[in-house]
Amino acid sequence: MKNMRKRGDILSESIYNATIEMIKKVGYTNLTFQQIAQEAKTSRTVIYRRWKNKFELIHEIMTYKTAKVLGGELIDKIQDTGSLRGDLLHLLTLYQRIYTEGSYEIMNAVLYEMGQDSKKMSEIEVNATNKNILVMRKLLSLAKARGEKIKEVSDTTLTLPFDLIRVRNLIHKDAIKENHLEQLVDEILLPVFLE
Repeated sequence: MKNMRKRGDILSESIYNATIEMIKKVGYTNLTFQQIAQEAKTSRTVIYRRWKNKFELIHEIMTYKTAKVLGGELIDKIQDTGSLRGDLLHLLTLYQRIYTEGSYEIMNAVLYEMGQDSKKMSEIEVNATNKNILVMRKLLSLAKARGEKIKEVSDTTLTLPFDLIRVRNLIHKDAIKENHLEQLVDEILLPVFLE
């Protein structure tokens, strides 16, 4: 039987999984395309043809994993739970899933890159921040429509829920428990957003 070469989505998935496995084994800073190619059972040329560097690869993996975990865009998953508390808890639960079901290794590699080269990351960070702000505006507009008294806050404050999850996951590699998410909502976020 002929040895079939991987192509398309199967090849991409294989490279994504190999990248995550190699980050676990050698760490992101020690990661090479040669290691990824060996783990994925492909050639380094195949990888270099699609990605100029490690960052392009991990950014693509993050985008892919996020869409796969959520089944689409985060903003489309926001729903009216009947209270701002419920809406915020739902949001944090969804955002945490990106880490627990996506990949801690990839998310943390992206955060590492953000700290290394601010110019390279600025466009990506601005795009992600703008999406997160739109998510929060949608969530808070649902609360206002229900008659909840919402404070006027800056765009910086609108990114707080995402920053809390990101920092917690950067420091700890275990999933945030539901009671911890509830504490974040009750003790930090509700006082910030509710009058």
